Amino acid sequence: MQPNTFLMMGRPGAGKGTQAKLLAKKLGARVFSTGDELRERTQQENFFGKKIKEVMDAGDLLPGWIGGLLYTQTLVSLEPQDKIVFEGACRTEPEAVRFAEISDWLKRRFVAVNLMAGAEHLRERLIKRAAVEGRSDDAEAVIVERFREYEEKTAPAVEFFRSNGKLVEVNGEQSIEQVHAEVCKELGI
Repeated sequence: MQPNTFLMMGRPGAGKGTQAKLLAKKLGARVFSTGDELRERTQQENFFGKKIKEVMDAGDLLPGWIGGLLYTQTLVSLEPQDKIVFEGACRTEPEAVRFAEISDWLKRRFVAVNLMAGAEHLRERLIKRAAVEGRSDDAEAVIVERFREYEEKTAPAVEFFRSNGKLVEVNGEQSIEQVHAEVCKELGI
């Protein structure tokens, strides 16, 4: 049976958001972006929003329970036939384990897509994105911390999915169109 739940993974700047949108369009699926959800909350003038902004501006990962809360609420709201692409979920191994447990309990078939790209290539991409989009989490001083956080916390989540046969890997240094074509090929769609 074909998966109905997809996770886009990779280092900061690997193209997770772009590829999530392209895959969702191809599948007629919804996109859930943890980053978008969190950035929306930073615009709220309350303690929680300010705290999230402070942590994100420093390049740190937020506690797993925050992302976990957001994606759990989304997963349990879906009907069995609904398709969804998650971007920015499962940034730690405990989150990945929880996501797998929830998906299994809900009988949602899922696959994680890892967009592989080198750190130097992505650093340049992020600096360009910061200039265009003005994202504070793409500032050069923050990039180093984001990469360190990825290696320390997110790489084990990728490895969890790999060890459970739930991971496909794609060269994320190609053009947007080439990456999308490879994602579709790897997923058999």
